[in-house]
Amino acid sequence: MFQRLLARINQVHVADPVDRRNAVFMQWLLLFEGLRTPLNKIYLLVFDWPFLQKGFYDKARPGPTLAIGVDLGTDLAMTVAAWFGLYLIRKGKFRPAVTQYLAVLLGSAALAYAAFGYQAMGANLTMVKILALSGLMLGRRALWMTYFTEILIFAMSMVTDRLFHAGLMLREVLEGFAALPISAVGYLLITIILDRSINALRESLTESNAHRQQLQLEIAERERTQEQLLHAQKMDAVGKLASGIAHDINNVLGIILGFTMERDRVERGDYVPNQDSQALADALDGVELAARRGAAVCRKLLNFSRRDITHTETFDAAETLRELRPLLRKLLPTNVDLTINTPPTPLSIHFDRSQFELALLNLTSNARDAMPDGGTFTLSLAQDDSSNVALTIQDTGLGMSAEVRQHLFEPFFTTKPTGSGTGLGLSVVYGLVRRAGGTIAVDSSPGNGTTFDILLPMTAGSMAGAVLPLPGERIRVMLIDDDDDLRGVLSSALESGGCEVSEAASGAEAGRVLQQMTTPPDVLICDHRMPDTDGSTLLRKLRLQLPTVPAILISAYHETDGSSHGLADAFSERLLKPFAPSVLLARVRTAARRGQGVDEVVDDVTQNQLIANR
Repeated sequence: MFQRLLARINQVHVADPVDRRNAVFMQWLLLFEGLRTPLNKIYLLVFDWPFLQKGFYDKARPGPTLAIGVDLGTDLAMTVAAWFGLYLIRKGKFRPAVTQYLAVLLGSAALAYAAFGYQAMGANLTMVKILALSGLMLGRRALWMTYFTEILIFAMSMVTDRLFHAGLMLREVLEGFAALPISAVGYLLITIILDRSINALRESLTESNAHRQQLQLEIAERERTQEQLLHAQKMDAVGKLASGIAHDINNVLGIILGFTMERDRVERGDYVPNQDSQALADALDGVELAARRGAAVCRKLLNFSRRDITHTETFDAAETLRELRPLLRKLLPTNVDLTINTPPTPLSIHFDRSQFELALLNLTSNARDAMPDGGTFTLSLAQDDSSNVALTIQDTGLGMSAEVRQHLFEPFFTTKPTGSGTGLGLSVVYGLVRRAGGTIAVDSSPGNGTTFDILLPMTAGSMAGAVLPLPGERIRVMLIDDDDDLRGVLSSALESGGCEVSEAASGAEAGRVLQQMTTPPDVLICDHRMPDTDGSTLLRKLRLQLPTVPAILISAYHETDGSSHGLADAFSERLLKPFAPSVLLARVRTAARRGQGVDEVVDDVTQNQLIANR
């Protein structure tokens, strides 16, 4: 209960900060005086009535009856003023509350001094209390007004003393006022001390408020400056990111253009079928790898901006390195020798494959820039022990200083000129390796080249096995995609893989096609972004007719397509764009087998083997 009372008294709605602090003290004082004054008077009337009557009321100049009336009336007035002042403070009116309370005290003092005279009352402590409260609570002006009012009350009470002594000589009359100068000087000294102390406190408070306001302005200015600096850093980072992404995309386009020049072999008169066909096949492999690299660059940008989760899968790291050889050879100049050492046995890792390839391409690009005069670039993959795969990337380039090595994996740190890199490549590599449970270390010194040692956990599991064909009829697939070219490529690949495909270019057309089908499809394939609807909404509508048919949602993002919710049923899965048609075929076969209740499940390893054997 006391804690609640304390909290309530401390909560006052007063605007001025000084008055707000003084209001807490004044509430306690008014509460005390509102209780003390009547209780003290009751105690005196009950237990000390003879003393009051003989020593005080009977000696009063106007007579006992009037003296009792003045005494009880002033006590009642002061009690009411105390409680009313407390009420005003609770309403947020601090100065009116103090003003009326001090006014009642001064008025009561004036009546008491007039009734009983100065000789009976004297210069008591109540007058000092009124003087101190007026100065501390209301300021210098109220202090001096109270001082002069009290001196006037003293003078009037001394006049009262003389009026009740008729026939006094002039000397005796003047002697009656002898105490007035002493009281005036004593109270003046108290007033001056209070005035100086209050003035010093007010000046200190004013200076403190001025310093506080100045500090607030400086803090606000510093925050604005910091915001401007952060904005400038952000714009600089965005500029670096844009230029670096453009640099990577241009590399991809340059590689694609270089490989497409192989078509000139067909137009030449000396066309050699076996040799040139193989060269064209290798060129198409290079185009595919370059396209996958471009997709990885776009995915890196999405990861950086949206913080999507990584799309991990299990694959053979050795086979991936061998597949990357043509692309790595295109990245390196002719004066750099490329060596790739891989074991004949598969080394399975669980990683984001496109990010793994991008990491290798980033490290290769860095090695190329570190060997402007040529050299040797070596990629080595081996089984470090029973549980780790060791990947070593080594060049014979310029090397790095100790200071550069300290900041090597920090985002946006780069030693390349503007427009030649994002400064995100190695930081992305570091983050991916750490998230996969691996470690990465660098060994380099100026003039002695650079070596990156990466350890990745090896995934238990066999790379053997293949997708068994489904028994019975061909897989019925309903393909919904608004892109005519992509829909045609996917439809052709699915039909070549043993599927019967029904196509639709929109959500509305999908509804019409579904009504015309005599047998429901085994698998639904739906693009997420279409002109009249989105894939998630369309799948929810189709679930009314096909509640348990497996569905594959083709998505440009990792998990939620930028929305706040994921897929609403357990029969749907996502396939991240871009993908090879063989990956979609593997997913369709897996979904169809799951829909028919076949136990065998095609994992990521098998899907990646399909890609390797395409």
